[in-house]
Amino acid sequence: MNPDTCCTPPAAGCGARPPRGGARVGHPGPRYNPGHGAGVWRREGAMADVEYFRGLPEVGIVPRAPHAGPLLEHVYEQEHGRGGFSGRVSHTYHLYPPTNWLPGETRPLEAFAPGWESPLRPLGGVHHALQVVPPSDADVYRGLGRLVANATAAMNVTAPRASMDYFFEHHSATMVVFVHRGAGTLETTFGPIAYAPGDFLVIPKGITHRFELAPGPHYYWVYESFAGDPEKVEAATTGRFLTHGAGDYRYPRSLGTVNEQGRFEIVSKVDGVYTRRVHPTHPFDVVGWRGDYLPYKLAVEDVRPLVADRSHVPPSGHTVFRLPGCYLCVFTVRSVEKDAMWVPFFHKNLDYCETIGFHAGQFFSAGGLSQAGLVTVHPVGLPHGPKPRALQNFLDGRRPEVHDEVAVMADFANPVRIADFALALSRPGYMDAWSAYATDPRFAYDPARLDDTRAVAERLAGARDRLAPSRSSDHV
Repeated sequence: MNPDTCCTPPAAGCGARPPRGGARVGHPGPRYNPGHGAGVWRREGAMADVEYFRGLPEVGIVPRAPHAGPLLEHVYEQEHGRGGFSGRVSHTYHLYPPTNWLPGETRPLEAFAPGWESPLRPLGGVHHALQVVPPSDADVYRGLGRLVANATAAMNVTAPRASMDYFFEHHSATMVVFVHRGAGTLETTFGPIAYAPGDFLVIPKGITHRFELAPGPHYYWVYESFAGDPEKVEAATTGRFLTHGAGDYRYPRSLGTVNEQGRFEIVSKVDGVYTRRVHPTHPFDVVGWRGDYLPYKLAVEDVRPLVADRSHVPPSGHTVFRLPGCYLCVFTVRSVEKDAMWVPFFHKNLDYCETIGFHAGQFFSAGGLSQAGLVTVHPVGLPHGPKPRALQNFLDGRRPEVHDEVAVMADFANPVRIADFALALSRPGYMDAWSAYATDPRFAYDPARLDDTRAVAERLAGARDRLAPSRSSDHV
């Protein structure tokens, strides 16, 4: 058999290689299985059993290289790229030109998502607890409401009831969507991504997509990154697998090409301007793609937290994604410190506004109170820390074995502003959540407190951690 004239791609065990410059069917990616499917080439002879996978994920029908080969006479290549043709990039291959919009149908949309464009104002020196948004008859984006924002990132919330009857492209930001409640399918140019509560969905800037909602209530926190894509945080001291590994990302692999005609609306957002265009063919007419600029999901169950017995890990130690001007952290189920303060220390964050969205469980800094769906906003510089009940539990030695909680913390670099939409959700009297520190006798003024503290400090001067290693002199 002539390996240059056999099938393209070769059938399993064929041993052929595709003609130079020809098309090939990409192996589903980015998780490669060298023993399955097309895209793994074998050569006859002594090395017939040697297999390879390519350096970029690819799915479906793709040319041997971008912008080259006779396949491009039959499909239409579209590049999705960052950094002005020098950054991360993917190529999709379509049945029809991506610019085949209908003449006279493109127009701006007024008041498409008024909550998303809610006016911003200075945050000031008051803590906020934002109540759960009631369900909306709108879809994910028409019902979106802005909470807080700085120059490079923002946090929004949505509680949709309707699936989208259009497709959406965000031309100003990459989005990270955390699914607090609900399940469904994120349909994208690259294929579908099924999601459930506790999933992060990363939707790169400019990617065509829409949400198909499963029955039941839905509640999402939507984070926007205007100046770059999310980066996985890695430290030389903790390696590549805390708080998660890149292998935990799930990329679309089932292409599901749609060859269909009709009227297909795509809404794009640039800053605060929304524009509709209409295409006569389905935008998911993709027969293949290759690249590393892709949507994906990360399940909160795959986050492996950093823990320590003898030190309280600060919130930054729980960072999952780093965005320009924002850190996304996950507090998840983890063992409780044994020889350290296991409630937060009082602190002033002098450069970041802290937001926490409570997803599930009993949040330890609130003294075990359940607050699912609530979002707190703690502005820059204003002291905060454990609620009185939480500190009382610590002082009384009521230490749990496990922090049974899941929450998403987003720290926004100052200056941060809050939206009118958020202020309408602000729970009155949240500042009083710490008021017991002013009224509880345990924390009230005591003229003997200074002398008592000095006496305790002298008594504990030689104290050591219970879990510390023994000194050699102890064995003499």
